[in-house]
Amino acid sequence: MKNILVPLGISDNAQNTLAYAIDLAVTSQAKLYVMDTFNPSFTNAHLLNVKDAMGSRNRQRIKALIQQVDSKGVTIQMASYEGDFLSAIAALDKKVALDLIVTGPVPNADDEAVFLGPTAGRVVKKTDIPVLIVPEGAAFQAPKKALFAFKRGRIKGDRSLTPLRYFQDQFQTALELLLVKVPDQSRKEQQIDHEIVELSDRMSSTENGTVYQGVLEHFQSVQPDLLIVFARKRGFFEKLIESDVVLKKDFFTKTPLLVLKNRK
Repeated sequence: MKNILVPLGISDNAQNTLAYAIDLAVTSQAKLYVMDTFNPSFTNAHLLNVKDAMGSRNRQRIKALIQQVDSKGVTIQMASYEGDFLSAIAALDKKVALDLIVTGPVPNADDEAVFLGPTAGRVVKKTDIPVLIVPEGAAFQAPKKALFAFKRGRIKGDRSLTPLRYFQDQFQTALELLLVKVPDQSRKEQQIDHEIVELSDRMSSTENGTVYQGVLEHFQSVQPDLLIVFARKRGFFEKLIESDVVLKKDFFTKTPLLVLKNRK
């Protein structure tokens, strides 16, 4: 793991998320890129000076935030951009090959019913980069046990499992697989690629309406330090995040959540 992006919005948890990412980066000597997610759009010419002033203020806020945390020798670089936030992430990924995005669950969201706010929701749904969602107030701890829940055990791309392999290599994380069989799912869809099986220490299955229901059923018995799910096109998270947020009633966890993607 060489390059990690930390999107920082206006959130009381931003400093904690950055500190968590630093602790993770220390183990792999990764470089951190910090990006401000608050990017207001003004179209009227007489408001451009307001936009510039707000942009300058936000950059100063991010710089002050970086100065408040112990970098522990990790290289932290601010990634400035103009225009769309997701386009900026794609451009940075093309330039440095991002391995992971570390974000808090609810940046830029004030509704207590929301699990993933607009920023976290957009990076989960609309990027091809794996995302690690850090619970509010969580301190980094090496995960000793992980639960990987999915309804389709097929992957596409050599890099799809790279973050999971990193955790296992670096922290000797034990992995339990949970195949969630949902209604109207064919046997072919339930097949599991050997690349996933070879990483696991134990595997079980359950019949539920959604992956989240399967997680709720098995979470207490496994008690994982890390929860892992897969975000696919037209998949579970994509259906939940049509409005760029995920409500707690649809999916919620206080455990660090690693969202894998199909990557070539």
